[in-house]
Amino acid sequence: MADLEVYKNLSPEKVERCMSVMQSGTQMIKLKRGTKGLVRLFYLDEHRTRLRWRPSRKSEKAKILIDSIYKVTEGRQSEIFHRQAEGNFDPSCCFTIYHGNHMESLDLITSNPEEARTWITGLKYLMAGISDEDSLAKRQRTHDQYPS
Repeated sequence: MADLEVYKNLSPEKVERCMSVMQSGTQMIKLKRGTKGLVRLFYLDEHRTRLRWRPSRKSEKAKILIDSIYKVTEGRQSEIFHRQAEGNFDPSCCFTIYHGNHMESLDLITSNPEEARTWITGLKYLMAGISDEDSLAKRQRTHDQYPS
C-alpha cells in the first residue's frame, strides 16, 4: 500500500479529470479465458464506489466495489494476458484489476495509452483514499446514505 501514498497527493485538477473520464465511461476490451475480447463500456458510478460495465448478461455481477480492489497492475502481467499470446496488444494500453477475496482479475485493454493511464491513476487514487481512515469513514457514511 505504500506506493499508493503517491496517489493521495495528486493535484485536484488531475483527480477531477480522471474521475470525470471514468464517470463518463470508456469503451475497453475485457479479456476472458478462452475467448476473444469483449468490448464493454466501463464506468465509475456516481458515488465513486463501484466500477461497472455494460452490456452484461449478469448485470448484478457486472461491478467491482472499489474497496474490494487489491491492486492494479500496468501492462500485460496477468495470466490471461500471457495466455493470449496471439493478441498483440500494446502493453501501454493494458492493465489488470485484481479484486475480491479470491484475487480475481479483470483484464482490460484501452484504445490508447492515455486512457489506460487515466484509469490506472484514477483507480489507484480511489484505492489510496480507501486506505485513509477518514476517507473510509466518509465512504461508509455515503454508502449508508445511498444503499445500492
